[in-house]
Amino acid sequence: MILAMLFANSVGNVLIERILGIFRFYRFSIWILTLYCRSDYEAFDLDSSVEVSLYSVLGDVSIFLVGKDEYDEVACKFVVGTVENTDKDRIDPVLIVVVAIVGLLLPRLGNGESVMKYGAIGDGIADDTSAFQKAWDNACKGRSKKGSIHVPAGKVFLLNSLHLTGPCLLRRPLLFTIDGEIIAESDPKKWQEGENGVIPWFMFDQVDGLVISGRGWLDGQGKRWWDIHCRDHPGPNCIWLAPTMMTFSNCGNVTLKSLRFRNSAQTHVLVMGSQNVYIRDIKITSPVASPNTDGVHITSSSAVSITHSHIATGDDCVSIGDQVNSVNVSYVKCGPGHGVSIGSLGRGGTEVAVENIRVSHVHFTGTTNGARIKTWPGATGYVRGIEFSDIRFSSVENPIIIDQFYGCSPNCTHTKKGVHIEKVRYMNMRGTSATEVAMKLECSGKSVPCSKVFMGNIDLSPDSGIDSLSSLCTFVQGSSRGIVRPSSCL
Repeated sequence: MILAMLFANSVGNVLIERILGIFRFYRFSIWILTLYCRSDYEAFDLDSSVEVSLYSVLGDVSIFLVGKDEYDEVACKFVVGTVENTDKDRIDPVLIVVVAIVGLLLPRLGNGESVMKYGAIGDGIADDTSAFQKAWDNACKGRSKKGSIHVPAGKVFLLNSLHLTGPCLLRRPLLFTIDGEIIAESDPKKWQEGENGVIPWFMFDQVDGLVISGRGWLDGQGKRWWDIHCRDHPGPNCIWLAPTMMTFSNCGNVTLKSLRFRNSAQTHVLVMGSQNVYIRDIKITSPVASPNTDGVHITSSSAVSITHSHIATGDDCVSIGDQVNSVNVSYVKCGPGHGVSIGSLGRGGTEVAVENIRVSHVHFTGTTNGARIKTWPGATGYVRGIEFSDIRFSSVENPIIIDQFYGCSPNCTHTKKGVHIEKVRYMNMRGTSATEVAMKLECSGKSVPCSKVFMGNIDLSPDSGIDSLSSLCTFVQGSSRGIVRPSSCL
């Protein structure tokens, strides 16, 4: 009897320990998932190698728990909401239910309908444009069972221009997962021409609710376009316009993440007439000599965020055009390229309206500019509410620059009208300048000076081959505080 009781007690203890172990596992799992959902890495001011490691670990855990990347937003809203609204004394049973639901439900959603179902070949030779167009039309109009699209890994898809239009007849965002490689038609003669020049490659138009993600590559094969570009090859047959790799026109609530872009014929990602666009964890690369290959260009849009990305191109890493409000650029590695630019603005004397732009935690390496604002002379309007903070420069030309005479050099004259630049803050910047004038603020003139410009905690030193640094201000009103090297001209 005693032996039986001891045996039963031992088995019971083992069983209890196993149950408690399961509880602890789910508690730990949900803690990791909640951290992954909440952080978005914005709260962490980490070294880049640590950031990459953190993302790698948490990214893998999130996939293990909740399925593919494209479902992260759905899972995060559900999990964090449930945890925050649950009594702490009842947390373990609820967490088990949460993990069970997330773990069972989301994998059943799958990757979406493969483009192979619509006749795509994926050999890099056959033109798969028609198959992709059919896949989009069916998913967007609600004719497919899953309402989502998958481009499988291990395949190479050759595409010409795609016009992916909405509005879509779905109750949730359309999920477009790209795990394979997509290459553009390389022959300029085989591209169609639209009203304003060449049609973009991927054109998303009037789509509200879209998540584009995956681990694939988009290759614009732009070299043949670069070889006939008028900037470097002037002549009767040269071209100024070339395909933009991915365009969002009149779209809303868009997420673009985890993809890799290279060698666009022109701009890689264009956001125009759109709102609530979130770009994260993308990589963009093109040769330093490739013309007009901006990483991301934003125009006539609001509420756009670009974070935790690496951009190296032949033009601006990020450029912000006219009629733009509320943009966040953070945790971006930029270089080579032309830096992060607000502008150029006001070409042809147009009226400018740009405000609420924040650029932070950006590392510029070997760029021709760093934090730049550029406007054309003779334009009107305003640029205001701009902040550049927590910036690192490594061998950068013109680390801090305002140029209100863009496009008129060398015969520039001060005018009675110009774009009014005001409320610009430069804070917490350090690194090396590859030009003697490290801070150059050249504003329109006495009648339209730059105003309310602030500098604080700036420490720039000369790059190798540069003896000393200086600053230059013309028609600027502002102040500085704390360490400012080279000496502030405000």
